[in-house]
Amino acid sequence: MTKAISVHNSRIPLVEYQGQRVVTFAMVDKAHQRPEGTAKAAFNRNRHRFIEDRHFFALTGDVLRTQSFNSIFPARTRKGILITEMGYMLLVKPFNDDLSWKIQEELITAYFRHFPQFPDLQEVHIPEIKELAAMPLTEAQNLLAIADRESFTEHGQKGSAGMILRREELKKLRPALCLIGERSQLSLPGVSHE
Repeated sequence: MTKAISVHNSRIPLVEYQGQRVVTFAMVDKAHQRPEGTAKAAFNRNRHRFIEDRHFFALTGDVLRTQSFNSIFPARTRKGILITEMGYMLLVKPFNDDLSWKIQEELITAYFRHFPQFPDLQEVHIPEIKELAAMPLTEAQNLLAIADRESFTEHGQKGSAGMILRREELKKLRPALCLIGERSQLSLPGVSHE
């Protein structure tokens, strides 16, 4: 089930892309109790002022499917727009009524700036180099294969907050994998490796 927050009697799903929370046009319309298409129309009117990858992300249908945004966008969506916090603030500038001001504050404090970011991430245990060197080779290989698989599965989704943790885990995994690679090299007497 997708995590969500309540903003002025509306449930808004928590959506994250490239380590930051983002919203869709439909989410903005729902939160601000506007007719469907209002946020998209405001975006299109001011499109020349929005900077891609700073104020919004334009995603292809393939990216939407592979990044698990199928619950946010309708099936077979060819292109999806995700709005960043800065983009949201620019997008709703024309929304000038009292309700919009209240919702803007709620969304910014409860949605965009709520930390820690979801989900709760647990670091994968990666044995120290000394431990691996003391183990039988096959046991060390198996432990590293499991740690790498868990790290990739839990933290390897491109654009997720977990990707930062994955990078840190890779900093520990790579030297360990090199050690195991060196230990598993065959050495034949009288044959040089040059």
